[in-house]
Amino acid sequence: MHRRQFLHSSGAAAVGALIPARAADPRNRTADVCVYTGNAAGISAAIAAAREGRRVLVIEPSRWLGGMTGGGLVHIDWGRSEAAGGLARRILKDGLTDPQYRRRFADLAKEHGVEILYEHRVASVVKDGSTLTGITLDHAPPDRFGCPVAQAKTPGAVTVSARVFIDCSYEGDLMAKAGVSYTYGRESRDHYGENLAGVRPPLAVYDIDPYRKPGDPRSGLLPLLQDHTPGPIGSADQLTMGYGFRWKFTLDQNQIPIERPEDYDPFTFEVYRRAFIRKLNLNGRRMRKLGEYEVATGGIHYPGAGNLSRSLIAPTVFGCNAAYPDGDWPTRSRIWKFHQDFLRGITHFLRTDPSAPARLKERARIAGFDPGQFDDTSGWPHQLYVREARRMVSGYIVTQRDMEGTTDPADSVGLASYGVDDWPYAMHPLDGKVALQGGEYSMLYLEEKHRGIYRIPYRAITPHERECRNLFVPVCCSASHIAMTSIRMEPVWMTLAEAAGVAASLAIGGELAVQRVDYAKLRAKLLLAGAVLDRPPARVPAKS
Repeated sequence: MHRRQFLHSSGAAAVGALIPARAADPRNRTADVCVYTGNAAGISAAIAAAREGRRVLVIEPSRWLGGMTGGGLVHIDWGRSEAAGGLARRILKDGLTDPQYRRRFADLAKEHGVEILYEHRVASVVKDGSTLTGITLDHAPPDRFGCPVAQAKTPGAVTVSARVFIDCSYEGDLMAKAGVSYTYGRESRDHYGENLAGVRPPLAVYDIDPYRKPGDPRSGLLPLLQDHTPGPIGSADQLTMGYGFRWKFTLDQNQIPIERPEDYDPFTFEVYRRAFIRKLNLNGRRMRKLGEYEVATGGIHYPGAGNLSRSLIAPTVFGCNAAYPDGDWPTRSRIWKFHQDFLRGITHFLRTDPSAPARLKERARIAGFDPGQFDDTSGWPHQLYVREARRMVSGYIVTQRDMEGTTDPADSVGLASYGVDDWPYAMHPLDGKVALQGGEYSMLYLEEKHRGIYRIPYRAITPHERECRNLFVPVCCSASHIAMTSIRMEPVWMTLAEAAGVAASLAIGGELAVQRVDYAKLRAKLLLAGAVLDRPPARVPAKS
């Protein structure tokens, strides 16, 4: 399993010894607490710290707040709703549109005096021993479709000093640059003793010849397939579950058109043409909702609509984002653009290719982007759904055992309750056919002895003290891959981030490393703010 571990010095500078004054120079910003990224978790952390009287600066690489909550993820996955409290319970409401969510987060930031710096991303950090003293930011405005740019417009544009930093990014970029240990990909079954870990059986195998010249492996693979051979079941790899966008389509004539790609080549979609010709059932197996997804904002059945398709035709090409978690910005920019180009291409393919079923052809012909959702990016969602990227490795690693209710960490800062929500990892050849590697959807853990509700401890959002003593990582927290398939819900990340914001204030007030915050004080403050920290009593098996 891949690990990155560097800058492990153990300097003695106290967190509270860094007392910046407000800088007049816009190129040099100061704050008590610096939150990296203004997604839902980031704003929750910022509000929590601001309520404690701290000056807070949020760094947002894009032009929009909310991340996926405001970037297409309108329906909120709670798991067990009774497991959520605090800001997540008060902010998240089903039925709000993406623009409403973005305004909601902006209003909350303004209400609490939180400063937002948009269009900047972390380039490097400065440390004094194990204390993070500052970060340097590149000015890198996203392109007109919301994609991050490969190269920054102004490298080293701004420096930020703060007493405590909170990395709420989906990627864990600040964590990685700060020298904190992390991993990505799938651990083996043996690594943490998780029977669901590692390489999984194929989600689906389709009777489609995977080669350019049917029956001839020497001709090469069809476009969109990866040259991947899965390891043994249960073994580790560095693949990442599929990403995608939450597209918003409409049949209304007042729509933003989905344009034909400039370099369109119908052979790019040959795998789908062969499937249509053979009239194959393209749905995967073991999934609750598959294939075409009915979009609430248009009522259309259209491949690529929404993101609930774990089958051959899906809003992504499974495996195309394998390089994303630890990738540089040119790599990530290419992956974002690939997803957009794929939708342009598959739409034009369905509109024009004779093999496309008539119903899909008609729906693709008349569908366009809903103009009320992402007007300033020509209809394209501005947030890629990064379901999982890096994961911190710290003093407590949340694993499948926590989900099963067999652990009981005493320093709970929030609860999670979702089941295993894993997505395929590759589209690849298998014995002369096309297979989707892995993918699992199970709410099994909602039936476990604590109703699937489990504690996430404070130790899972703080790094080892020897690595960084004034940083929190509530999103890319310390968890196995299997645990992250459950943790990775916006309400959970918001809950952990709110705890980080409160704990940051305690660390500053006590001039403490974040690892040494008094948990009893933190718990009292969280409960006062409406947090839910304790799981329900264990169920007693019924007597036979």
